[in-house]
Amino acid sequence: MDESDLHTSFGIFYPTGWIVVAFPERAFAEQVQRDVFTGGYDEADCKLIRGDEVIPSVQAQLDGSGWLAKLGMADEMIGRHLDAAKRGSTFLLIHALSDAEAERAMKVVRRVPFDLAHRYHRFAIEEIK
Repeated sequence: MDESDLHTSFGIFYPTGWIVVAFPERAFAEQVQRDVFTGGYDEADCKLIRGDEVIPSVQAQLDGSGWLAKLGMADEMIGRHLDAAKRGSTFLLIHALSDAEAERAMKVVRRVPFDLAHRYHRFAIEEIK
């Protein structure tokens, strides 16, 4: 993922219109990615990121986040991403602007075990089960 793909809110990662999913095993993330590609997504809409790639940037964001970020849920959610990354999770970022797209993506995600799924709306972060 390059820097142009990173969206922030008050210095904290905040990818509006995306679902961030952490999987306990890379094979699960790869399976979901293959399945969403089969369903019509392309590489720009479904990004796989290793946990070790997540740790440095997420830790830096948490260390440098301001007091305003700490008032919202973004700081807490990013902390949960960091915990999952430290446990070795692999992440998928799935583009899902509409409720229908989010539900379609989550139907695929739910086929395998996952650690967390957060959907980023403009003013809220939704935890999806």
